[in-house]
Amino acid sequence: MSADNVTYNNTSTVHGGRLEDILPAERDQALRGAQILAVALLAEGVDTLFGYPGGANLEIFDVLQDYNIRCIRTEHEQGAVHAAQGYARATGRVGVCLATSGPGATNLVTGIADAHSDSTPIVAITGNVPSHLLGKNAFQEVDIVAITRPVTKRSYLVRRVGDIPETVREAFALAAGQRPGPVLIDIPKDIQQQYPRDPEGHYVAPRIPAVIEAPEKTAGGVEAHQLREACRLIAEARRPVIYAGGGVASQDCAALLLALAEKMACPVTMTLMGHGAFPPGHPLSLHTLGMHGARYANVAVNEADLVLALGVRFDDRVTGNVDAFIATGKIIHIDIDRTELNKNKTVTLPICADLRIALGQLLAGVGPCPTADWLAYLGQLKRDHPYRVPESDRISPQYAIALLNEVTGGDAVVSLGVGQHQMWAMQHYQSRQPRSFLSSSGFGTMGYGLPAAIGAKVACPQRQVIDIDGDGSLNMTIHELATCHRYGIGVKVVVINNQWLGMVRQWQDMIYGGHRAESDLSDPMRVKHPDEVDIYPDFPAIAAGYRVAAERVTRPGQLSAAYERMLQDPGQPYLLDVIVDAEENVYPMIPAGGSYRDIIMGPEDLVASAAASQGSNI
Repeated sequence: MSADNVTYNNTSTVHGGRLEDILPAERDQALRGAQILAVALLAEGVDTLFGYPGGANLEIFDVLQDYNIRCIRTEHEQGAVHAAQGYARATGRVGVCLATSGPGATNLVTGIADAHSDSTPIVAITGNVPSHLLGKNAFQEVDIVAITRPVTKRSYLVRRVGDIPETVREAFALAAGQRPGPVLIDIPKDIQQQYPRDPEGHYVAPRIPAVIEAPEKTAGGVEAHQLREACRLIAEARRPVIYAGGGVASQDCAALLLALAEKMACPVTMTLMGHGAFPPGHPLSLHTLGMHGARYANVAVNEADLVLALGVRFDDRVTGNVDAFIATGKIIHIDIDRTELNKNKTVTLPICADLRIALGQLLAGVGPCPTADWLAYLGQLKRDHPYRVPESDRISPQYAIALLNEVTGGDAVVSLGVGQHQMWAMQHYQSRQPRSFLSSSGFGTMGYGLPAAIGAKVACPQRQVIDIDGDGSLNMTIHELATCHRYGIGVKVVVINNQWLGMVRQWQDMIYGGHRAESDLSDPMRVKHPDEVDIYPDFPAIAAGYRVAAERVTRPGQLSAAYERMLQDPGQPYLLDVIVDAEENVYPMIPAGGSYRDIIMGPEDLVASAAASQGSNI
């Protein structure tokens, strides 16, 4: 990192305020590395982070309170990084987590990789052993910089105390800039303890860079010739579709997307990452496409003559057989990350641009498309193939989530674990605002739901925040209920409890001849009467152990009143264990490697698809 990239000015206004207001009253007071780190974090506007203390980061923990930086101590470092993700996803600001060396640092890796996959801006700070012990297999030493390099935008090892301010500023600029993502800063313990000195040994006051040039090339708008070509393709389209993803949310351009769709009279379908970026009740909404997306959305994008792909990466869970995906239609792909263009799918017109600027340019340059017949055709498909909510004397998972959507009006921030419940939530929870549907989409991390909800609730204390979780996924991070209780974080947890690793069981039934190997979550040590309800583990009892209010419901008629009780006090955590039909599967479903023509709408389609799916990968 070169000083040529940085402009210093100790009297400038920085992200968190003027430096003279941030630094201690005694302007000449010497600051150790840990204190300099705290000042640098304040300069980025950081007032809250998530972490877990240990020997290699105690210097940092020791000074946070002096600088009014609140630390939410989670029960596990993975909880800290997921909470930082939830904080970032709900706000658009950079989330921050803090861990110690060795196992503390490696416990962050899953969440860092998750943030990398879903382009979530976080800065992970780790302590490490003193510099002279690096590379010597010291107690709790690990080369976390090398481990995380493939799943971060950059990983820093701070070797000089004077580099801390510059490193922090650049790390935050990287995390939030261009395509957002995770950055790691590893600080050896001796660097945290030292004072910056010149070659003669005199103390040198830290200088926080007020301005730093973007450490990556900034994308601008659409070039003139590309804009003309895009407008021409749009003007010629008769069956256009907008296929929008996480880039719309991260660039905060949902309003521009709505304006463009309405001006073009063009239907819009979203990825899982884009959920909530387009009004779900709008006549042009086709909701979500992909493996478990709506039939009409998958038909629309594949039968379109023009697809305008905005902030998406043509993920395999959307495309299925990539060669068969949008096999005949033309594609305009706009993304801020040049490496995504023509990576998974060769397109007609690849455009590297800032999506917010690009949407404004398109809005000024296009007119209405003649889509009346196209919209009528898709409207009939929507009426013929809605998402199904089974009626039963047992609680169907679809009903549980659809009712939650009705009770909250789609206005809550919902966070999700990973599994069948995640897909049912995608289908039946209609988020009405961007940054309100937090899902581990690209990495599929079980256990994400509860800690991400904690981060979102800390960031947005006035909003209702609900973790829609599965019994298998929740069991991985249920200890974070202790964090909710300790800090009074009013997260609500709705457990869609079917006593299975449901998505695994569904694939086992479809592909592996019903051999349900290790997917049964019920108690194997207890012989039950056929009519006995024996739920294992006992989530309400576990919640009670963490002093969190909880209850269980087993019948549809109990659910509405239970939701009212759960939501009654927004400031208190609550767990609602909803026992659902154990054999329910997620439909629609496009088998892995299939196309939209292979879509399975229900059990009646399974026999034909089972043989074709032999040997496919989940």
